[in-house]
Amino acid sequence: MSGKPALAVTVDMDEWYHCRWATGSPRSRWRTTEAFFRDRYGADCPAGEIREPMARVLALFTRHGVRATFFILGEMAQAYPDLVRDVVAAGHEVACHGMHHVDLGERQAFTDDLRRAKGILEDVSGQAVTGFRAPNLILRPWVLDILHDLGFAYDSSVCPSRALFGKYEGLSEAPQTPYRPAAGDPARRGGHPVVEIPIPAFPVLKLPAATGIMTRVAGSWWCRIGLGRALRKGAACYYFHPYEIAPAPKFPGKPLKVRLFLRRTGPWLERTLDRLLRDLNVRLLTAGELAAETAEKYPCA
Repeated sequence: MSGKPALAVTVDMDEWYHCRWATGSPRSRWRTTEAFFRDRYGADCPAGEIREPMARVLALFTRHGVRATFFILGEMAQAYPDLVRDVVAAGHEVACHGMHHVDLGERQAFTDDLRRAKGILEDVSGQAVTGFRAPNLILRPWVLDILHDLGFAYDSSVCPSRALFGKYEGLSEAPQTPYRPAAGDPARRGGHPVVEIPIPAFPVLKLPAATGIMTRVAGSWWCRIGLGRALRKGAACYYFHPYEIAPAPKFPGKPLKVRLFLRRTGPWLERTLDRLLRDLNVRLLTAGELAAETAEKYPCA
């Protein structure tokens, strides 16, 4: 192992319509993805908008020799099994993003959906799926125990940000670098069997930093400061979505907050990621590899 800090580059393989402002939460523009499909496509299934940006993401990683981790929805694996196999063929890790991109519900429904999604992803990918990231990064204290029961080795749902839009509640004091969380409290260090790979936040302000969304909205300097701070401590994680390197979707009546959320999607972010991957002096690992190093560094209590 070299003295360079470790970086896990990760991708949430969902589409723009999975965003909370569009579907998946009580205040969404469309009540369900099915309602969105009918309204947008006149059909009952997705229209393949993700295919072109996924090809660009895979090409980006090939250019920079990145082996990434793709957190994939069960419903996306059902709709696009060929894309999941493309991810595997390119040497990347498949991890679980839940069955559907909806806010975390009650415990039993979550367990059932997670078990189903894990099974689908393993069947399609041929990989053991050991990583999880909650849709919308909404986490509850009991999630880690369920992950352990279902055979997951790590989670990547914590962002040590102040509470924002119903997200990140109780997580502002969480570590910025990979750790073992405490039982019943994912924001504290402890000895839980499931390792946490957090998403770095911007110092002092405590807002998300190492994400495609904040890179676009706040600028690349914001991402570099937040990511750099975590890397100086030894390891970090960055994530983005395929739709972020595609042109923003067009539809009437787009509110200001949605226009801001979709700011600089397309070539701008792709160029920014190109520069970021070129400039960083890091060891590039999958999230699973980073979790394994963390587990070895912090033995389970």
